Amino acid sequence: MSAGNKVIWSEGMFLRPQHFQQQDRYMERFVDGRFKAMGAYNWGLNLLKIDKEPMKLGKISISEASGVFPDGTPFNAPDFESLPSVLEIPENTSNQLIYLCIPLRRNGAVDTCASDDETTLARYRVSKFEARNSASSGAEKTEIQIGKLCLELKLETQDRSGYVSIAIAKVIENNIEQPIKLDQDFIPATIDCNISTILRGYFDELNGMLKQRGEALGHRLADSGRSGSAEIADYMLLQLVNRLEPLTAHLAKLETIHPLTFYSELIQMAGELATFTTTQKRPPLFPNYQHDNLQECFYRVFSSLRQQLSMVLEQTAVSLNLTQRKYGIYVAPITDPSLISTSTFVIAVSAAMPSEAVRTMLPTQCKIAPVERIRELITTQLPGMMLRPLPVAPRQVPYHAGFNYFEIDRNSELFAQLASSGGIAVHLSGEYPELTLELWAIRD
Repeated sequence: MSAGNKVIWSEGMFLRPQHFQQQDRYMERFVDGRFKAMGAYNWGLNLLKIDKEPMKLGKISISEASGVFPDGTPFNAPDFESLPSVLEIPENTSNQLIYLCIPLRRNGAVDTCASDDETTLARYRVSKFEARNSASSGAEKTEIQIGKLCLELKLETQDRSGYVSIAIAKVIENNIEQPIKLDQDFIPATIDCNISTILRGYFDELNGMLKQRGEALGHRLADSGRSGSAEIADYMLLQLVNRLEPLTAHLAKLETIHPLTFYSELIQMAGELATFTTTQKRPPLFPNYQHDNLQECFYRVFSSLRQQLSMVLEQTAVSLNLTQRKYGIYVAPITDPSLISTSTFVIAVSAAMPSEAVRTMLPTQCKIAPVERIRELITTQLPGMMLRPLPVAPRQVPYHAGFNYFEIDRNSELFAQLASSGGIAVHLSGEYPELTLELWAIRD
């Protein structure tokens, strides 16, 4: 095909309208080719305003619209193109898309029409324009003919085989009792996220969730004052959140941002967060980017992000503060009764004596029981809950050199009594110089 080739201009040639039309086609093809080479999905709306009042009468009318059609044709109404005629929506219409259309470019066909006949498939409607000679301040205006794109509104059920189109809205229902109701969650194909209230809302919501999760993680780590292996995951998650929060804030402040760029960032966020929030430690399967179905792909990935960033932060290891009382008794209140049935209790012991001596002597010289029973056990010389030495420190609690770790037997009858007790008591007999005791509840 030679319809888009360059005109060869030469001196003395007889100029005809076809020469200028061919030059227009060449320049359009040239610009379109360069533009498409810069990236995919460079079409869609960048401005859309739908009139509210006509909808009460069962009609759809737009007051402003601009963007680029899928074939690369830019449009801007009413600045350069005439607004399309009002679209009458039949009664009982439901779940129907509304399209903004222009006739397809057809080689060899007439693409201009001088009349207002909307049944023709001409791309341009002839209009008059008074142009001034911009090279002369005193020149008079001259009337010239210009072509304006023939914009039309069509329902999904109407024939669009000879048109290139963009879905701009979705009618949920239209009946006698209720005027036209549009789908507020519909996202039209766009080249700028800022024109969609849904996409703008995603930016704001994501910023809020990241900020809230970052502050919660920061306070949790700062308050704990611990740096054990249990906190490594929290630090890594906080590092991720601290990276994503300023990135999202930056993207939200851009004057224009393409939905593909936003979607690419979102699926990366969801994939990284899956490491910390899913049992499989793997990202879910997200849909491929669909420029003409943004509602579906964005809804799926953002639902996943909402779930990931709203999960309750739960400490796997809870420190129970042991307070020393008289006669070698240490007491720790248990403020969360659920720990009794869902946790393993571990005692960490440090003393100025050989570790092997601590591991050997402590289980026989230590009594552990509910606070209400500890004095009875001491007086009657009955054993308390059994202690089992652990070969290494549990990964959920911080490791300190010189500490020995013991697990409390959960099968003991005394352990079951903790559920109705005010706390847990530990009694040590014997000498343990420079003794330090820690009590941990590790959630299963």
